[in-house]
Amino acid sequence: RPQYFAFDRLMRMRTINNPRMITSRNLQHADNIMDVCVIGAGLSGAYAAHRLLANGKSIAVVDARHRIGGRLLTAEEQGGGDLGGAWIWPRSEYVMQQFVKQLDVKTVPMHLDGETMVRTPDGERHILPSGEAARYAACGGEAVRVSGGAASMVEKLLMQDDDTPNLSIHLGMQVVRIKHDGDVIIISCTNSESNKIDEAMSIKCRTAILAAPPKVLANTIKFHPPLPKKKIDSMLATPTWMEDYGKVSVSFPQNWWRRLNMSAISIDQKGAVSTWWEACSGQDGDGSHATLAGFVTAHGASALQKMDSTAIHDHILDSLTNLYGVDAAAMGMQRDVDIKINGSADTDGFIVSKGGITVTYKSWLDDPYTNISSCEEVDFTSDYGDRELQQSVGPLFFAGTETALGSGHMEGAIISAQRSVDEVMQHLS
Repeated sequence: RPQYFAFDRLMRMRTINNPRMITSRNLQHADNIMDVCVIGAGLSGAYAAHRLLANGKSIAVVDARHRIGGRLLTAEEQGGGDLGGAWIWPRSEYVMQQFVKQLDVKTVPMHLDGETMVRTPDGERHILPSGEAARYAACGGEAVRVSGGAASMVEKLLMQDDDTPNLSIHLGMQVVRIKHDGDVIIISCTNSESNKIDEAMSIKCRTAILAAPPKVLANTIKFHPPLPKKKIDSMLATPTWMEDYGKVSVSFPQNWWRRLNMSAISIDQKGAVSTWWEACSGQDGDGSHATLAGFVTAHGASALQKMDSTAIHDHILDSLTNLYGVDAAAMGMQRDVDIKINGSADTDGFIVSKGGITVTYKSWLDDPYTNISSCEEVDFTSDYGDRELQQSVGPLFFAGTETALGSGHMEGAIISAQRSVDEVMQHLS
């Protein structure tokens, strides 16, 4: 199995070694006319680019983040827990099942063996016997996860195509304007770290796939000519998957829950993290450390916003000790160890390492490329897969999990990529 590095480190390394990898520190105007510009380097955008390259098209991929992956984000150096999309349901998601086989992705069943824990709002702890975990798991009893983290799939898609001259990847570049008139689209970008709206780079292409959340696209890009009102209103009315959630990943020196015959599945109605599960076993190549992961709801995120990084580490560890009935020392906590803090909850997550236990917290609620205030209010809500979300506009095509029927799962990203690529190929022919 190829070794996967943390995305920000990987992308910095590749930017230095690969002149086609352009970041905000190496700005230029792209004079060549590309066949397709893909806006968004998440799973949907990466798969669309991969399929188009296989069809001999020249591709530019643009993303405002300084990494690939979009809402797939793996805390790889901290153990391997997923901070974004994580689960696949093979029995009901045939398209996703075929995709992981095609990509030769190793999946791991959710760990459900052992006792399950519940903490009620009054702080009382309840132990449920073995065999109950599937009923209480956030993903249900039939989900699998990607060994090493779901974000590795995006990296694998773009790694396979890394040596082709038909691909360029532009990270840290936010698309602010799309103008299409005649046979050429001009996509204007600005440095996503800058407060200035001056154009930093432009890309010319024949078609474009917009593979970012519809509401984000509608609020951040000026279209010339404007998109039809029904189209833009539907985009504004579509909730973005994960926009009001956060995720926590906690890695440990040892897998203490399996040793104690626990499933790690738990429900916590008192702490900021509402439910927990095993994100990596730390065994047989499944992550570098034993890792738990959990959901942070909007209510929990509000509570964590009031704490500094060290306080969040202490709060989460205290919640875990009370929820599982295991003291910190038994979890591997060491005394008199330096505290290391880096990162930010609104970007790729902040990381607090203390006493050998590392807490990583990613707030999608505070992520400017996921949760965004609308510039214009609409009085209805669009369902995922709404026909208006899928509808192309001239040479502009739309992908992303919100444009596919379903619940925002990774399968929706793959289905939408397949549809948009078919539409682009027909348009170019």
